[in-house]
Amino acid sequence: MSGVRLGLIGAGRWGARYVATLRALPGVVLARVASGNPATAALVPPGCALDADWQALCRDSTLEGVIVATPPALHAPMALAAMRAGKAVLIEKPLTLEAEEARALRAMAERRNALVLVDHTHLYSAAYRELKRRAASLGRLQRIESEGGNRGPVRPGVSALWDYGPHDLAMALDLAGAPLASLKARREGQEPDGGEAVALELAFANGVEAAVRVSNIETEKRRRFTAVCERGTLVYDDLASAKLVLRAGGIETPIVLDASMPLTNAVLAFRDAIVEGRRSDPGLALGVRVVELLEQCSAALAAEPMR
Repeated sequence: MSGVRLGLIGAGRWGARYVATLRALPGVVLARVASGNPATAALVPPGCALDADWQALCRDSTLEGVIVATPPALHAPMALAAMRAGKAVLIEKPLTLEAEEARALRAMAERRNALVLVDHTHLYSAAYRELKRRAASLGRLQRIESEGGNRGPVRPGVSALWDYGPHDLAMALDLAGAPLASLKARREGQEPDGGEAVALELAFANGVEAAVRVSNIETEKRRRFTAVCERGTLVYDDLASAKLVLRAGGIETPIVLDASMPLTNAVLAFRDAIVEGRRSDPGLALGVRVVELLEQCSAALAAEPMR
């Protein structure tokens, strides 16, 4: 079997999806997995090396790229080790849990001329890609509305803002395409186990406004992103049968999309960047901006008066 040889660090819920995705893709070989979960042995393809030593994986000279799919608190040290070993890196969102760490990771990538991609999953979806393409033909973007959430999970050390927020903020920043001018953040609900609902109001330097709501205390799952433009509104609803619709002139038109999966597209983008010898990706700068914005939101929430 030939192809780009990749290593994977972490084989939890999302890491297992990487394993399944990599097994089905042409032009890539999942050559090594670092995981302490005994169940991983039943997931990996024949010939894939498996052990718990992620540092040894980073040093493996036969690998061309490393995928980091661990809890976000571990992203920075693992990505830095992989870059020091000369590997391209694909990192799950959020890039890090601290803006200082995110900027240090970007600085390392620039110093070493290293390729680093951040898997903001929805940016790789066919629906978001088509939304962005069509929005450019509908006149000025005026407003973004985004909501994501579910009943749980409540993860130790990762709030709803940091768990769900990277998706919404990555899309909002990418589509707005301008610096942030102002930010407001407030809690709309909070539960004793750490569950919360957070509302954000963003204003960009080009006049675009965004309203974002994320929550892990919902009664049902939500994932919707709306772009309001001068000549129509595009709605990306990841849970609807028609994932993307155009509302214009009083008519709602479903838009036909390709059947590609976001994670597949992300891994293919990583593979192609390695094959082409690219040494940078704009997704890293966006990943840093997302972490900086999440940190600003966290500070604004911390400054809220006690209720």
